[in-house]
Amino acid sequence: MSAVMKEAAATAQAPIQRIYQPLPGARESITAALMRSSLRLLFKPVIKPPMPVGLQRAVLHTLSVSMPPGGGVKVEKIMIGKLAAERITPKATPQPKHAMLYLHGGAFCAGSPRSHRSITTRLSRMANCEVLAIHYRRVPEHPFPAQIEDSVAGYKELLKRGYKPEHIAVGGDSAGGTLTLLLFKALELEGLPTPKCLVMMSPAFDAKLNSDSVKKYKKLDPMINIEWGMQGFAWYRPRHDHPLAFPKRQDLSTLPPTLVQVGEIEVLHDDSVWLLHAAKRFDRHVELEIYKGRWHVFQIHAGIMPSATKALERQAAFMKQQWGV
Repeated sequence: MSAVMKEAAATAQAPIQRIYQPLPGARESITAALMRSSLRLLFKPVIKPPMPVGLQRAVLHTLSVSMPPGGGVKVEKIMIGKLAAERITPKATPQPKHAMLYLHGGAFCAGSPRSHRSITTRLSRMANCEVLAIHYRRVPEHPFPAQIEDSVAGYKELLKRGYKPEHIAVGGDSAGGTLTLLLFKALELEGLPTPKCLVMMSPAFDAKLNSDSVKKYKKLDPMINIEWGMQGFAWYRPRHDHPLAFPKRQDLSTLPPTLVQVGEIEVLHDDSVWLLHAAKRFDRHVELEIYKGRWHVFQIHAGIMPSATKALERQAAFMKQQWGV
């Protein structure tokens, strides 16, 4: 048995699925209703073609930065070569032992480290780790595989600064969740040491966007407009001859422990379920958390909506468990 197979056998564990009901209490129900209504009014009907990509970015940024960041951390803007990034560290532990590379969402065309601070700042404090959030090149200006190349550069930066692979997690939301899986495979292709674990929120794995959940929740989903998702994948333009072109064609036999969180009523729901079942064929350790009545990347409402904050606490607990702390 090869070393890789021995390691896979040693870390194998049956996949786990959990379903969470909305938290009780007036604050949860009221804020959930407000967030859902705001997305239906200000996001879903606006962030889609034919709105120019510059305006899409501006609207997403404006809405995202209105979500409060977490406290108790230090945010530094840095450069990794030509790649902009944010380095977030807990004030209580300025030089943490563990790190997370965070890949933001936004249909590959929008979003930034700044737009996702409500998530990254809290994960840094909750997991007592550095969070390196990179501003990877976006489409349509920079199609595939620029985003994967930049993700690899961010991971190499953590290795360069002394973080051990077994002390690193990689995570992301939506398109960033897609990149989380593809980065792991890219590292394997380069023969680089891979991270201890992965964390994904509402990843997108099906470029055709024709799953049952797309059909079922197309109108109910308060956030994602299918036309926006199709536009993002069209601009992404993966090359068919590239080994990382299609997430669903990746070999998952060496997948590290992975946590996936997804909303019950979002169009990308089935992509997360697919990963659970695909990993099951190889006895890989995947934990799928389905949040009843919640939508795409609802975790960005952390600090406002209690269930969003709780979901991030579960992510931090998962990483700490995998790191053995």
